[in-house]
Amino acid sequence: MQEQKSFTDYKVQLRQRILNAAMEAFGGNGVKSTKMDDIAATLGISKRTLYEIFENKEKLLFECISYYDAQRRQQLTTFMGHPGHDVVDIIVYLYRNSIREAGKVKPTFYVELVKYPQVTEYLMAQRQRQHDEFMDFIRRGVSEGYFRSDLDYDLIAQVLNNQGRYMHSEQLWERYTFEELVFNMLFVTIRGICTAKGIEKLDRLTANAE
Repeated sequence: MQEQKSFTDYKVQLRQRILNAAMEAFGGNGVKSTKMDDIAATLGISKRTLYEIFENKEKLLFECISYYDAQRRQQLTTFMGHPGHDVVDIIVYLYRNSIREAGKVKPTFYVELVKYPQVTEYLMAQRQRQHDEFMDFIRRGVSEGYFRSDLDYDLIAQVLNNQGRYMHSEQLWERYTFEELVFNMLFVTIRGICTAKGIEKLDRLTANAE
């Protein structure tokens, strides 16, 4: 019984190590350039062992995406639930995390995801949830006095989504840093939906974040 438990614990730990190593490789080198052989070699395990846990590269990529998405969501939920944090604090938290993540991930990583049907299906399924969460966030910001109450936020959600698509379709990361893109595209829109109170705090916190 103890041996079986130890073997199960080993498998769980190995699976976690594979996810960590694979996500680092996918993000840093791109999905296409990362081979299953490379991941196995990095971990010092056989390719057969790797395939026993993840049957193919797409399955491994999907598990990485869904795992890290759940992890980020949990961290964000914890931050949002802190009694001292308002919507502007949350925006700056997301901004800082995005900049930090951008330093570890090649922009082509996101472009390559569309080549994997299981991953694409997962990401598309998240869109309605993300829209609903965005609208809840906006209502919270209006009630806190940081967001204007006279705007069409369904339209603004479309604008934000299209900004992201345009950034990828035009491959703007080849001419600008990720920080420049976020600050000049996303933040212009976010600042525009803020009240005077929201603008004052957003400008103060982003100045400190630079």
